[in-house]
Amino acid sequence: MVDALILKKKKPILKIKKKTTTSQIKRLTKSIIKPREKENFGPDSLVPTSSTLLNCACSDIPTGGYGLGKLVNIIGDSSSGKTFLALSCLAEMAMYKRFDDYDFIYDDVEAALEFNLDYLFGTEISDRIDMLTVSDTIQSFYGNIVNKIEEGRPFIYILDSLDAITSIEEMERAKLMGKKSSGAKLTQKEKNSKGGWKTEKARMVSEILRVITRDIKALEAVVIVISQTRDNLGWGFTDKTRSGGKALKFYSTHEMWLSIMETITAKQRAIGVSTKAKVSKNKITGKWPRFCEFPIFYDYGVDDLTANIDFLIANKVWEKGKAKRTNPKTEKTPESRTIIAPHFKLEGTKQKIITEIELRSLEKDLQLLVGETWNNIEESIRLNRKPKYAQNNL
Repeated sequence: MVDALILKKKKPILKIKKKTTTSQIKRLTKSIIKPREKENFGPDSLVPTSSTLLNCACSDIPTGGYGLGKLVNIIGDSSSGKTFLALSCLAEMAMYKRFDDYDFIYDDVEAALEFNLDYLFGTEISDRIDMLTVSDTIQSFYGNIVNKIEEGRPFIYILDSLDAITSIEEMERAKLMGKKSSGAKLTQKEKNSKGGWKTEKARMVSEILRVITRDIKALEAVVIVISQTRDNLGWGFTDKTRSGGKALKFYSTHEMWLSIMETITAKQRAIGVSTKAKVSKNKITGKWPRFCEFPIFYDYGVDDLTANIDFLIANKVWEKGKAKRTNPKTEKTPESRTIIAPHFKLEGTKQKIITEIELRSLEKDLQLLVGETWNNIEESIRLNRKPKYAQNNL
């Protein structure tokens, strides 16, 4: 759960109406952006991540996080929700008409996707996702993404994952090692082969990103590269790293690390994970690191409502009342405690609040309230000093 913060200054909370229209959402989210940031990006130039808090961590705007025309690198431990998060981004985009012309490509290099996309997202959305584009090598990935650029249509391309992709040189080395171990006769070229430094993938990644950066910006496409964490065996300040060389970090607009906080269980069976995201690089706002947490359930996806409610409680916008117990012997549990949500005139357990929000279609209103709270915090920690390079008459 996000640490509770005592705000230095509180702005008036958004007045939540029974139902917020799309035009109201655009107007309210634009009011959240600071004047100097309006020139660079706004709600219409952002892609929703499927998590309101992650949107805010990436852009300070609750309805969108990733920038159009940008590269995103999602790095995480095994089963921390990397694939779920990336695919949920496509499902979110499919809900907006402005993304109707976009192609959705999921390059499943690992061939490990086991989610039932029809069940999670519905057949209409899952049918939009191109699952047939699969890169065998880093060179074929290069070709696949260049082909998409040459088609001239905007797209979202997910590479899952960079670690699983090989190279032609690596395959040739493996073939040579197989022949040597079996005692097969080698050609003169194979005999003279001295191998290599095994850096071709990193060099190729650098070349790919250098070539495609301008094109994906022009098309307002988005490339999401998923990476696995690796133990950092060399010198450094962190115990985790990822493959791909320095170019991936250099060209990424957003770099984020996912880790599992805890496994969520029911009846002694795992049903999901609580994931923590650390946005360690952010070219949109320049603010990093920023942290957020959200649960991911295997049969539901990113639970944005629960994450938003926990965030509002942690930051004292909503309150928890006393635990209600019908049986004096029953232990107090977080689920039995009443939550007071004055903006929606609701009071009850977390499950009751979630049910009411869903029944009354207040999800967008909750997003805006979380965005306002997030930006109140950001405003409270600004230095608010006189600009160092203010124009002076010398």
